[in-house]
This record gives sequence, C-alpha cells and structure tokens, in this order.
Amino acid sequence: MERRHFTVIPGGAGVGGVADTTTWRIDLVRPGHLSPEAMAAWRALLTRIGRSDAVFSDPDYLQAAAQHRAGGCDVVFALAWTGADTARTLRAAVALTVPHPIWGRGRFLPWQPPNLTVTPAVEARFTPDLTDVLTDRLKALRWNAALDLGPIPLQNPASRPALGALSGLGRIPDRALIDVGGPSPSVRQRIAEPNGIRDAVEEFLVLDAAHAAAPIIADPSEANFVRVVMRLFARRRLAAVDLNRRDGRVIAAALRLGAAPHAVVWRRARVGLDTTRRRDRSA
Repeated sequence: MERRHFTVIPGGAGVGGVADTTTWRIDLVRPGHLSPEAMAAWRALLTRIGRSDAVFSDPDYLQAAAQHRAGGCDVVFALAWTGADTARTLRAAVALTVPHPIWGRGRFLPWQPPNLTVTPAVEARFTPDLTDVLTDRLKALRWNAALDLGPIPLQNPASRPALGALSGLGRIPDRALIDVGGPSPSVRQRIAEPNGIRDAVEEFLVLDAAHAAAPIIADPSEANFVRVVMRLFARRRLAAVDLNRRDGRVIAAALRLGAAPHAVVWRRARVGLDTTRRRDRSA
C-alpha cells in the first residue's frame, strides 16, 4: 500500500494521496480558548458517535477540568477537521498532555481529567488515519514528537455509552435522604434555574465541608472547578442541584449534570457522610 504523504498547512495539517483526497486541518487549542464554533462542532461530533449524553466528554467539562484540575500538566486540545474552511466537519477531538521541552522526550499522551477515563471523541471511519495525521501536525512543532493514543473503541450510535466512573452512583436512595437527622419529614427541592444554581452550589459546598472527610472547599482549585462546571452547564440548562431539608436545614445534596433521562449524579453530600472514605462522590 502506498505510503501517504503529509503536508503542513497554516493552522493545521493536510493529508492527501492518489486514492485518498481527504484534506485534514488540525487545530491545537489551549483550554479556555475554544471558539463557539469549535464547541458546537465538538458536541455535534459526540452526537454522531453516540455520546451526546456523556457529560464528561463535553467541552465545557473538559475545558474546566484542564484549567482547574490538570495537576500541573500542560494540556492542549487537538481538533481534527476535514473539508474546506467554509464547509468543514470535526472528525476528532482529543485532549493531549504537552511534554516538557527538555525531558519530556517529545511524547504527547492522551490527558484524562481526575478520577475519570474519557475516551477521545473520534468518528470511527477516521480512526485508522488519526494517529498519523496528529503526529505529523505535532512534528511541525517539535521534530521529535511522538504520539500514542492507545486503542480507541468504536462507538455505537444506537446504544448509550457506559460511564464507568459513575458505577454505583445512581440517584440518592430515599432512605439516605429521609432517615437522617430525626423523625420529622424532609422536603426535597430541585434547583435548575441558572440564576438559582450559584447559591444552591454554595449550600452544597457548606454541607460537604461539614461532613466530608476531604471537603471540596479545602482545595481551592477543586472548589472553583465545581463552581465553574455547574455554571457552564446551567447556562445550557443541563445542571441541577437537589437539596433535601429538614426543619430548614440541608441534610443531603446532590449536583447533577446532563439532560433527563441521562442526567448523572456528579457530586453528593449528606449529614452523616462516612468519614472513613475520602469522598462519596464521583469525578
């Protein structure tokens, strides 16, 4: 099979061959600098590959995580487009760690947000070419660039992807919300209006600070991450805060992300939280 030849073009990379006229453009974008067009294209890609409900693959979540919870890693988003500038389509969106210029050995690796494994968003039929195309683009920046994306499982648009990081974290059981703190009945409230999300998140953080073994508020970067993610998702009405009160006092709370029926519990806190565990919440 004839080896394909790659040509770097301004702002991206192109690949062409005798039997393949696909033109690629690779954009490398820092967290916080994705354009509205790129974010819309990213979400359209998630829909095409059957991951429209995967909130942890959403650019709002990944950008916030890369800005506030990167753990010292230098992160860049590689966006792989095909087609002309006026009618281009996003085929892949991959978060990468940028190697140190001296001892990083030029190895770009997939970056994962804390406590999660997020599969790169790649349209299946372009998977075989993706590593070569991205490596060629990265070599234009560093001569010794190497890339190992690892296996990228094919997505089935007809099925809902499994969110392994949320195993066992369904909705909060009623017994955990009601049978805590006394015999009087509790009142459950769900705040979904964007204007109310901010105050509800702060109530959640206060409860978490009082009862969690490792309070979110003790780590400013994590607290800011939680606030930013909830605010960004609330703008699109994809966030909600569940507060459970007894006698006016919050005894349980949960942060939810995503649209029903695929919304997931992201973080939760309650009175009597098991202090022997580091945290009773997900990513």
